[in-house]
Amino acid sequence: MAMAVAIALFSFLVLLVAPVAVADEAEVLLLLKASLTNANALSSWSPGNGVPCSHTSSWDGVTCDAGAVASLRLAGLGLSGSIDVNALARLPGLRSISLDDNSFSGPIPPFSRLHALKSIYISGNSFSGQIPDDFFIAASHLKKLWLSNNAFEGSIPSSLSKAVSLIELHLEGNHFTGGIPNLPMPTLASFNVSKNQLSGPIPSSLRKFNASAFAGNVGLCGPPLENICVGAAAAAGASSGSSAAAVGLLLVIILALGGVMAVAAKRRNNSGFKTLSLEHVTPGIDMAERREREAQQPEVTTSAAVAESTGKGKRSSSSVKGGRGSGENELVMVNEAKGTFVLSNLMKAAAEAMGNGGMGSAYKAVMANGLTLVVKRMNEMNRVGKETFEVEMRRLGRLSHPNVLPLLAYLYRKDKKLLISEYIPKGSLLYILHGDRGKDHAALNWPTRLKIIRGIAQGMAFLHSELNFIVIPHGNLKSANVLLGPDFDPLLVDYGFLPLVNPSHASQTMFAFKSPEILVNRHLSPKADVYCLGIIVLELLSGKIPSLYLNDTKGGTDLERWTNSVVAENIPWSIIDPFITQGFKSEVFEMEQMVRVGAELIDADMDRRPDMKEAARRIEEVAEKAEGRRKEDGSASAGLNESLMREAQTPAGLSGDGVGVRRTANTPKRSKSIEDYL
Repeated sequence: MAMAVAIALFSFLVLLVAPVAVADEAEVLLLLKASLTNANALSSWSPGNGVPCSHTSSWDGVTCDAGAVASLRLAGLGLSGSIDVNALARLPGLRSISLDDNSFSGPIPPFSRLHALKSIYISGNSFSGQIPDDFFIAASHLKKLWLSNNAFEGSIPSSLSKAVSLIELHLEGNHFTGGIPNLPMPTLASFNVSKNQLSGPIPSSLRKFNASAFAGNVGLCGPPLENICVGAAAAAGASSGSSAAAVGLLLVIILALGGVMAVAAKRRNNSGFKTLSLEHVTPGIDMAERREREAQQPEVTTSAAVAESTGKGKRSSSSVKGGRGSGENELVMVNEAKGTFVLSNLMKAAAEAMGNGGMGSAYKAVMANGLTLVVKRMNEMNRVGKETFEVEMRRLGRLSHPNVLPLLAYLYRKDKKLLISEYIPKGSLLYILHGDRGKDHAALNWPTRLKIIRGIAQGMAFLHSELNFIVIPHGNLKSANVLLGPDFDPLLVDYGFLPLVNPSHASQTMFAFKSPEILVNRHLSPKADVYCLGIIVLELLSGKIPSLYLNDTKGGTDLERWTNSVVAENIPWSIIDPFITQGFKSEVFEMEQMVRVGAELIDADMDRRPDMKEAARRIEEVAEKAEGRRKEDGSASAGLNESLMREAQTPAGLSGDGVGVRRTANTPKRSKSIEDYL
């Protein structure tokens, strides 16, 4: 009897839970659609289109993670009407919603009910009225808030100070009045309240931002503006400044004491591989997440530490665990295509430094069995905890495509991570195209460059399909991150890192953040990758190094401006590298077509750019026409190209982020091991 009652109770609970199960996400999205008007752009949201997060259906604007709806990207679709937040509350996995550039109006929707939401984008609508002062009282989880270019009025809610995890806050282009509340947010990296009606002194916590972030508010005063605060405003500013100075002095004292204690602790607890366990606190990481990571770090004593503390022997990694586990000192294999190896053997491998890039340092390692690897020490992958990091690494290790170089293994440490992949001797496209003038460069005629373009596009389409839960699936596509195999087949590297990298560092180093929509509106989209693909296409067609690669240094070519100019003047041939027309004059028309495709991919208006699948299709269409024409003409140059490709075997390059360095074919000197570098 008791068993029957238990079964009945369990069945009743299942029925209660069923309405919010993932299987009913289609019903939730249809409820949301029903609350909208002008929803023609959501025609794929239909009862007959299956489950939103299945592999057999496609619901436009819906991205998934672990089989559940994670974000809704509904920007620029002409939507209006109400937004059924009660329906959205039935999506427990929803982390981001983007409704930018639509036609919504009325008060701000009650997004505060969505307690798991981390990103809200509603810029470019006609929302109006005053935002309740307690609207953000429970928003400690919120990281990105974009309310810009609406018609909000009244005071900026003081409860924003509770959103302590905010990284991006944009309120510009509204009608906010009164003062700016003090927002002591250490993670805040992007901030703008320009073009409002604000007044009073700028809080000391926000003075780190440029004057442009406060422009258009005639009543604001104090740094970084030139307006001097007078009277009560000056007194308030002085009080705020004094408080900030006192807090700053206290922090300096605490940090100094902490430094002394850290040095003492370091001397007591030396351990092997110690350079990868230095304490490093990066802005943008939740303290709770940091404590979680620290709790997972076991205290390790190795024979190396004992030897070093007693002054006997050279540091060794022989006692550091290796294999397939997930401990802090264990190398975790995620792809066994090249066999398996353990940390102790890797640390003894003959090594040489390959260079430094924005994401970290790379080293070539030759194992005792002859296997050659690239070990990358990643310095800024502190955005997530250990468990999430491991999930992402295993996901990357499972990827399989001819134009994607898979991750083989990784090592997780608190502040530094090692990522291990296969060494590709020929090196990066950047080096061979712009740095090498030998046989490799000579082989870069039209068929070879076309082959590289096709391979990159196919690899990118694959990544956008497999990693569609990441807002920018690659995130750092550039010619330095395209390696070339023996037959010039391109291999994409350094992809899928955006969820792992600290946001402030990602915006500074990842190439996708140079796309127009991110530079101007801070709007992250998969089409940033399409923009990066367009730059590489034009780089290969012109043979010129893009100025965008060179950061603050002078030089390079503004390919975006040049391409737009020649396409507008209908002279696309003028951008084509004369070298690739030699022997292939009959295919100049296809070269011009590819220039036009490249121009579409870098369109400053993100909405006019094709998505990655369509971009790959257009590239493939041009490539097939070129190949067909070549077969018809029986081009003799094709044989020359194959000969050059066979001869061009000089190894080179930096495997990953940065300009490649010429290497010799010899095994690196065995005076240093990977452990010596790390």
